[in-house]
Amino acid sequence: MYIMNKLLYKPVLKVLEERDVRVAGGQEQAKKLVEDGQEIFGAYNQKLHGAKLDAVAVKNATRKESIDQANAIIDEARAKAETIVADVQKEMAEEIARVKKELEPELGIMASTIAQQILGRKVA
Repeated sequence: MYIMNKLLYKPVLKVLEERDVRVAGGQEQAKKLVEDGQEIFGAYNQKLHGAKLDAVAVKNATRKESIDQANAIIDEARAKAETIVADVQKEMAEEIARVKKELEPELGIMASTIAQQILGRKVA
């Protein structure tokens, strides 16, 4: 029994214990890897969420900037149009005044001619 214990049982028990230790170590290592994976996944999700928030903020800022630029361009165009309209109205008023001045001396003659044609006789 002593020889069998020395040659067979103890080496087999030793191998079984080593296997148990390796299996337990492998299980612990697997648990650790799972925990590490979950931490990495959580950090990834947080970074992804932060990146999405940043992207939305950049998008909103860009949209606001674009709207502001468009409004500035529209305001500038409106001001130019108003200036052009005012200039044209001023030129038209000046032209009307000039034409009235030119036609004023001939107004009496035209009125007399029109009256003669309507009445069919000479007007004094």
